[in-house]
Amino acid sequence: MRRMVFAALAVSLGGCIVTGGRPMENDFRDDRVSRQISQQERWAQQALESRPTQDQLDRIRSGDQAAVNAGRKELNRLIQAIDRGTWMRDAAAEMLRDEPDPQLVQDFDRGGRLRTQAIQAADQLASALADTRGGLDQATLQRAFASLQKAQASDDAAARQPPRAGQKLAPAPIPSPRPFTDAAAKLAAGNPDAGKQLEAQLPPDEATKLRAKAADMAREQEEQKRAEADNQPPPPAPGMPAPTGSGGGEIEAQAPSNTLSISNDVANMIAKRPPRSITLREDGLFELLYDDAAYLFDPEGKLIRKEAPQPPSQLPPAPQPPAPQR
Repeated sequence: MRRMVFAALAVSLGGCIVTGGRPMENDFRDDRVSRQISQQERWAQQALESRPTQDQLDRIRSGDQAAVNAGRKELNRLIQAIDRGTWMRDAAAEMLRDEPDPQLVQDFDRGGRLRTQAIQAADQLASALADTRGGLDQATLQRAFASLQKAQASDDAAARQPPRAGQKLAPAPIPSPRPFTDAAAKLAAGNPDAGKQLEAQLPPDEATKLRAKAADMAREQEEQKRAEADNQPPPPAPGMPAPTGSGGGEIEAQAPSNTLSISNDVANMIAKRPPRSITLREDGLFELLYDDAAYLFDPEGKLIRKEAPQPPSQLPPAPQPPAPQR
């Protein structure tokens, strides 16, 4: 009997159970959305806590492949964090249409702060990846620009929402200058077709800025290439390697040494038999003269070649033994 009365009461109230003048289904919905807001906030905060440090950004710019790979993954998480912040604001604003709730206003504001921080971190990381060849692709930048578009549309919708007494929804504008423009300009400087597709996702004035910045970067790159070509040393003469210093530039060739090192081949030859004479020649080689041949050595004592001896008329007189004393 009690069950029948309860069922009849439920039907008379339009199929919903009322507690304190508020439908329980609304309470269930609010609790579910609140949990989802908390979950999205937690995930966005985790992405922010994992953002690259300045040292990691420097490693990305230097081309460290491990750092570049990790940076790509983190950029995707930060772009997702931008969308999570926008979702938090949209969900809170939708629920605030039913009735004012200070907690929902705080959720709305936290979503804006998280989104702004994620935009700034993602912009910095995208710029570092764009400095590395192959570090940033067009598809990732397109998703980043799409997240900015959703954020702007969300704020525009919140601004049109009728105000309520004691309730003020603070805007969270997109940072200026517009994020990801620097990274897009770097990508467009080397790939004009990609630049045109990225321009389509920007407001007209921002697209003009992107086009001008990409042109400036392309011109700077060409000037840098010409300067590097002008600073290149002239090619060496055929068969003569160009001497280089520690910095890579040309240095003056050193004069040959005028001292013979008694080592290597020359040491072995002198040990076997002493030469008639040792002479420094004009070509920088040392000549060890023997009766049968002349042996030429470099200053380090290495045998270069053997030559025929000079004619006897050109040989210096052999030393005479002293005359015996009478």
